[in-house]
Amino acid sequence: MTENLWVLKTVHEDHITSLIDSYQDSLTEYYNYDSNVANSKQIKAGDQAIIIDKKQILGYAIIAQVKESIGEKIIRKCSICANTTIDIRKRKLPKYRCSKGHEFEIPVEETKTVTKYSAVFGSFNPINSKNRDLKQLRPYYSSNYNPNMSMQRLDIDALSLFNISSDDSILPSITPDEGYTKKEAEQYTISDQDEREVIQRAIKLRRGQQNFRKKLLKKYNNTCVITGCKITDILEAAHINPYKGNQDNHVSNGLLLRADIHTLFDLNLLGINPENLRIIIVDKLKGTEYEQYHNKEINVDKKSISLEAIRKKWGFQKNNS
Repeated sequence: MTENLWVLKTVHEDHITSLIDSYQDSLTEYYNYDSNVANSKQIKAGDQAIIIDKKQILGYAIIAQVKESIGEKIIRKCSICANTTIDIRKRKLPKYRCSKGHEFEIPVEETKTVTKYSAVFGSFNPINSKNRDLKQLRPYYSSNYNPNMSMQRLDIDALSLFNISSDDSILPSITPDEGYTKKEAEQYTISDQDEREVIQRAIKLRRGQQNFRKKLLKKYNNTCVITGCKITDILEAAHINPYKGNQDNHVSNGLLLRADIHTLFDLNLLGINPENLRIIIVDKLKGTEYEQYHNKEINVDKKSISLEAIRKKWGFQKNNS
């Protein structure tokens, strides 16, 4: 099986400019992109990724699945040559300058229909190495390093920088049918070894910071604010505004959601209207078991959550509806 390793660049919210629409990545859970991004069709379930930002290496992830949907994106171009690589200048005028050197006052905007992708992580591990310098990745780029590309392929040997074994990290890729017919398959043997701790660690990765979750469990009385589910084993701490640092672990930026509802919320398939705090689902969920929550008001006090975060999230969710 071919081992694919990618470097995926995420952009923090505070670095987003008026020229760039945020993809609303969640560092520990998923990476969003669209069909306009180079290599967008190459990312597959089972691939591995080194997550970076503009300054440093952040972590290592295994991609469990890639979800896709159709949506719209605003493309901003140079008004002279239609180049899409544009810089905003803080002091000089005209304010905008493209990579070909043209200067102009206002970029041209064009709305395009794109395929939106979300690479959902099966696991995420922060890089704890003191040396997070991006330059150490340079020798491992399969093609020439391009600072303008968000997704680039790396040689699998780059994992050695972080003492990660590729043999232990690849997700199974055989289909259920192959599982029954694969040659030389070993018989099941009973083992006394308890591996439940590994499973629990994987669940905790999805749930994020445990202190944040504990606070939300207390705040919402161990109850999903949408479904009313009280089974705490499947209740998760959902960030309204995606987690980028400790400041986002404020309880007003959190909702307690059942695991499947959390996934739908993160993927913008289920949204919350900030005007009335009612649930809105996308068309593809209509006719499913989730339609029962459409137009239902979430069980929260308006004063206890960040309406600013709800409005920001709603902007992305409306684009997906």
